[in-house]
Amino acid sequence: MNRRIYYIDNLRWMTVSLLILFHTSVAYNTWNEANYIFLGLVKPIASVVTFISPWFMPLMFLLSGVSSRYSLQKRGTAAFIRERLIRLGIPLVFGIIVLNPILSFIADKSHNGYAGGYFEHYGVYFSRITDLTGYDGGFTLGHLWFLLILIVVSLFSCVIIKLIPDNKTATRITGVLLSVFAVATFDMKFFGKPPVMFLCVYLLGYYVFADRDFVARLSRFKWIFVTLFLFSSVADAVLYIYTEGFDALNTVCWYMSFITGVPALITIGHDHLDFSNRITAFNASISYVFYIIHFPIVVICQYFLSLIGVNAVANFFLTIIISYTLTVGLCVLIKKTRITGALFGLKVNR
Repeated sequence: MNRRIYYIDNLRWMTVSLLILFHTSVAYNTWNEANYIFLGLVKPIASVVTFISPWFMPLMFLLSGVSSRYSLQKRGTAAFIRERLIRLGIPLVFGIIVLNPILSFIADKSHNGYAGGYFEHYGVYFSRITDLTGYDGGFTLGHLWFLLILIVVSLFSCVIIKLIPDNKTATRITGVLLSVFAVATFDMKFFGKPPVMFLCVYLLGYYVFADRDFVARLSRFKWIFVTLFLFSSVADAVLYIYTEGFDALNTVCWYMSFITGVPALITIGHDHLDFSNRITAFNASISYVFYIIHFPIVVICQYFLSLIGVNAVANFFLTIIISYTLTVGLCVLIKKTRITGALFGLKVNR
């Protein structure tokens, strides 16, 4: 078995860590998204969301696809499917029942003036089924939609992997087709998410980006990708947040941020992040739990800081600091016991 690809682990935990910044920033959006709490129109903060949005989740699915190749080689298909259902399914159900009601409750209080108690609100949560965002105080998948789609993508990909030969010629053709389909379905959304695009980039991770030789060759063009990525992402944020009348150009920049962002970050990881030490190993070990618990913590911080009169800008910075600290601390506590570890999808040592 080849050595572990540390840059995949490092890219994953670094990307997940950005979620504190991302989800804190959504509360200041300028595009009329209710969110679970809204703290005012602040264009510089809203620009953070626009900068990150095109490439963030595609990168997460691609990294999952890379990891799935090594997991399938190690476990086999049946064990891989069983592991996916347990490690993703249990936290999904637990999160929907225990964590997401927090988001829904705060949304109902913030937007609708709900005056009832937290546990009383469970009746609202499970009976108000609308767009699944929970911004109206109803049922929500919240950020855990990622787990649900990853389960579906993982299972569906197993069928595709059985059908498509795993050789160089087939992989090249598959890589080209997946790239085309990923771009074509980038804005093909279902309940606000593009599942077909996620499947395509997941399979690109499995077939193409898990090939170390390919990534090494791609890295020769790293600075071209990085330059295009930064230029298109900044232009996308500026055009979307600060200007009007440039919709076509804005769309081009949005797509370019996605198309160049994923290879740019993968090649940066390949060249500069392929190492492990105590800090990176710790962050990698908690990245999955970090993802699951960070959002309720962010929203709770924003809500209570707003109640005590902290202004919008101070709320932004304090929420990031407090949320990151609390999230890491809770991750450590969750890892310490078998029961909590299992509930959050951690591997339990027998």
